[in-house]
This record gives sequence, C-alpha cells and structure tokens, in this order.
Amino acid sequence: MRPARLFEVILLGCFSAFSLFSGHLQAGLDTTARNKVASSMMFLAGQAKANPSPTGIQQANLYKEVIAHKGLIKWRSAPPPGIPTDVCVVFKACANDKTGPKLVTLPPATEAGQLVGRGLLLSTSQDSQHPDAVILEHQTVAELYFFLLSPDGVLAKTAYAQQGSKSWTTVANALAQPVFDKDLKDWMGWVTKLGK
Repeated sequence: MRPARLFEVILLGCFSAFSLFSGHLQAGLDTTARNKVASSMMFLAGQAKANPSPTGIQQANLYKEVIAHKGLIKWRSAPPPGIPTDVCVVFKACANDKTGPKLVTLPPATEAGQLVGRGLLLSTSQDSQHPDAVILEHQTVAELYFFLLSPDGVLAKTAYAQQGSKSWTTVANALAQPVFDKDLKDWMGWVTKLGK
C-alpha cells in the first residue's frame, strides 16, 4: 500500500473512532480536551490534503500519456451508447463530438471472482485549453463506473450506475478511488508499452 494511501486509511480510522465513541466518551472529556482532539484531527486532515504524496514521488500521468500516444493507439468507435448522455453532461464532455467517442479496451480481468471489462474512451471536452476528454470505463455484472481524468492525471469526477439502471449518480471520488486506482495501474502499464 502506498504511504499516502496508508496515511489516509489511518486518518479515516481515527475519524471513524472519534465519531463512533464521541457520544460515549465525551462525557469523560472536558470541553478543552474535546477541542484539542478535534483541532488535531482537522490539522492532520489538512496535512493529508496538502501533502497527498509524502514521499515526493512524481505520479505518472495517464491523461498526458494518452494524449501523447493517441496516434499510436488502435482506436475503434465506441458501441452505443458510447458515453451515456447523463455522463457527458456531468463530465462536460462529448461536446460537438461528430464522430463519437473512440474506444480501446484491455483484455477482460477477474477481480474477486467477477469478470471485469475496462475501456479507455477519448472524446471531446468543453475545456478549450484541454479539448480532449480521457475517460476510463469499469464494468462488472453488477455495476458500471466512468472515471474522468483531469489533465494532471488524477481522478476528476466519477459517474456510477448499477447495471440495467438508466439513472447515473455522481459519487465522491474517495468512494470510487480503490476501483480507479486498480484500473489506472493497469492502463499505465498498457500505455507505457506503446511505441516500444
């Protein structure tokens, strides 16, 4: 586990424990002690946000890699619905995309006994400085995720739906991060082999 991720898990555990026991243990703590505990936890949370990579290791940027190698990628047209309309609206993507999104897929994988399909989609963006939208798709028998990558290579937005549902939900990136991280690692492994 990455040191930054481990720190986040520990911090989340602290917050959970604090929340869980706050009603029972606060009776034994005076107001000053409660305030010190709360301010310490807020300080640590701020440090985790401000310093997401305590080791200082530069993360690889999938967005930049895809854009740099898009001429080498063997794209195909995404089968309908491609990127669902609701997802396009949330991601501010697919604008004036006359040819539709382009798709490349990884071979199916098995995670926790379930078959997983993963796709990388290239579409248009409403951001004039970054006209390409790079979107990852993660699909199982039960659920479907779309992950929008920001130009700096991190998870910008997540859309989620249960299979068979026409209703898309925007979920907090923190909830989808474990799924995204696995896919990101596999896609980085794939894209770094291009041109070799």
